Amino acid sequence: MQHSPWRRWITLAIISFSGGVSFDLAYLRYIYQIPMAKFMGFSNTEIGLIMSTFGITAIILYAPSGVIADKFSHRKMITSAMIITGLLGFIMATYPPLWVMLLIQVAFAITTILMLWSVSIKAASMLGDSSEQGKIMGWMEGLRGVGVMSLAVFTMWAFSRFAPDDANSLKTVIMIYSVVYILLGILCWFFVADGTSQNAPGAVADKKTFQLSDILSVLRISTTWYCSLIIFGVYTIYAILSYSTNYLTEMYGMSLVAASYMGIVINKIFRAFCGPLGGIITTYSRVKSPTRVIQILSVVSALTLAALLATNSQPQSVAIGIGLILLLAFTCYASRGLYFACPGEARTPTFIMGTTVGICSVIGFLPDVFVYPIVGHWQDTLPAAEAYRNMWMMGLCAVCMVIVFTFLLFRKIKGEEQCRSITSLE
Repeated sequence: MQHSPWRRWITLAIISFSGGVSFDLAYLRYIYQIPMAKFMGFSNTEIGLIMSTFGITAIILYAPSGVIADKFSHRKMITSAMIITGLLGFIMATYPPLWVMLLIQVAFAITTILMLWSVSIKAASMLGDSSEQGKIMGWMEGLRGVGVMSLAVFTMWAFSRFAPDDANSLKTVIMIYSVVYILLGILCWFFVADGTSQNAPGAVADKKTFQLSDILSVLRISTTWYCSLIIFGVYTIYAILSYSTNYLTEMYGMSLVAASYMGIVINKIFRAFCGPLGGIITTYSRVKSPTRVIQILSVVSALTLAALLATNSQPQSVAIGIGLILLLAFTCYASRGLYFACPGEARTPTFIMGTTVGICSVIGFLPDVFVYPIVGHWQDTLPAAEAYRNMWMMGLCAVCMVIVFTFLLFRKIKGEEQCRSITSLE
């Protein structure tokens, strides 16, 4: 069933759309913070508490989500995760009190992180062999972006159909997301495989099944740590790019509206298009290795950050500032589309792929915990030029880390390939 090329790409699209949009209700504040305060009756502090509740629970659940991916049926987990998330949305649409919203956020973390995150990445990775991981993960990131962008535009249009003081506007947005989640869950039931390694085209089936003791084995594998720290470095740049609007406004004097449009270009449009570009590079260029492509992109990032540091103290042309930030965004999103291809390229056994993704996610997404409070503190306590200089320095350190660990990972992959070649000749 999974061997049909058209079905394989439809399955990838469904998994990607599901994995992308599943977070939108948990992160409703990103677009609808003011309506949440107005219609749901929460203060900005309470909305912040709602967000942090999801974030803290998510960090706890990333690692066990990998075990879930290795132990349970992908079809059942993704389907049930999407349908339950949709049902939770219906409860959210009743505008419940704060304690119920906090419980809903914990439940969202269980469905989107524990039940869906590592499962969706492993299910996607199994749609191709080790040579196709860059292409598959690149398109997965891009399709996630397309799904998020399309649904965001549609719900924003629906929201705008109501009068400004009509409480049904936000309720309608939440209901649309809920219905889409349930429909995607139903599609997942018919298209996603259970998750046995035989479904991967051209892949050799793993005879060994996952044991809980394999968690320690994953932690002992050097490539797990290399992949984790590559993700850590790229994700630091991703977090820093969220301050692009502030930077252009404070340092170049752009209007808030113009800077906000730039934020949409960076966070929505670039996410949709740059992820697949990374996969296209690995597929059609002479550089076939996702790890190597990330390394090249990181060198470009380092040069871009050096230019941002050079122009930071005396910003002159806003066009140069925009151009540098867009170049940094391109390298970041193209790398994001490839970094989960690294465990596959390193030939991580299928039966521990989910656990590997879970551990990489815990370590790799730690910048979510420290980047925002640190940069926020700099913004509050330092002159703008000094605050953003520190921010770009943090980014440069992260990119240098990516260059180092992509070098180590690529050397490890090549060494193992040479060992296999020698063994086959013997």
